[in-house]
Amino acid sequence: MNHTPQKYDHAMMVKIADMYYRQKLTQQEISNIAHIHRTEISRMLKDARALGIVSITINTETESVTRLEKFFKKTFGLKNVILAPANPQEDNDLNALSIYASLFLSRTIKSGDKVGLGWGSTLFGVVSAASTETKKKDVTFVPMVGGPMGKINTNYHGNHLVQAFAQKYNGTSLMLDTPAFVSGEALRAELLKNPNVKEIIDLWRQLDIAIFGIGSASLVSTPEWQAFYKNTNFKAYFEGDMIGDILSYPYDANGIVANGIQQQLIALPYTRFQQIPTTVGIAFGDHKSAAILAALQGKWMNTLITTEKTADSIRKLYELKKSHL
Repeated sequence: MNHTPQKYDHAMMVKIADMYYRQKLTQQEISNIAHIHRTEISRMLKDARALGIVSITINTETESVTRLEKFFKKTFGLKNVILAPANPQEDNDLNALSIYASLFLSRTIKSGDKVGLGWGSTLFGVVSAASTETKKKDVTFVPMVGGPMGKINTNYHGNHLVQAFAQKYNGTSLMLDTPAFVSGEALRAELLKNPNVKEIIDLWRQLDIAIFGIGSASLVSTPEWQAFYKNTNFKAYFEGDMIGDILSYPYDANGIVANGIQQQLIALPYTRFQQIPTTVGIAFGDHKSAAILAALQGKWMNTLITTEKTADSIRKLYELKKSHL
């Protein structure tokens, strides 16, 4: 009897097939990670075969992903590389990326972990794709950077994101009620004396996982970017050779932070990034390729989550820069 495929998400089917056929996980293990019933896992695998996503092995789209993953691990010394495969039938890269990221985080975040979060639309997409988590206990989520100076979509605010993640993981969240960018060092010092802020700073020293988006200097004219830094001189830090930003730390093509920014910024100190066991950068798009590459070269993260298309763009940019040395 012929099998009639159901309407499952393409990216989810590829990921489930990848875990089952390439990573050799059992259907029960996949069910525990993805929070999808075993019967649904079985149906997805049948659909993956019926639609040509899987034959005897994963098809060539996943083989190309594997080659890219190996390139990034070897070149940048990454611990984890998660790439959402290209899907010619779907234009929504954020949807595929969010599914892959949420599945990775589901198996990475453990009971008792302390997790720091950045802000932005990409992280909101990731938490929206996550299944409701019931098996983790005592997970604490905290913002790693203060809030916007202007009005942005509430869903993208760090305080909202920690609450949303805590709900999915049956955990707790703390809010950081300060702006990210302040007028000077004296005001920053005053805000840091607040007991609630001090509690967050203490937790920054204990983080097990840091999860953040990656900004690009090409985005400084967008409404969301301008709203976040409204009525500040933050844009001045992007003058010259700054190429991207993480937690509002602008950095150049080598991942080196702009001078003086830490005196006006309320955020996890960038010097602590390499002390956190798992640092997860999540971003995609050709307009962010240069910023992601610079972050990799600056050792801002040990885990990269992006799309196959973006990863290939970063690889080509890296090889072009290397050829000009």
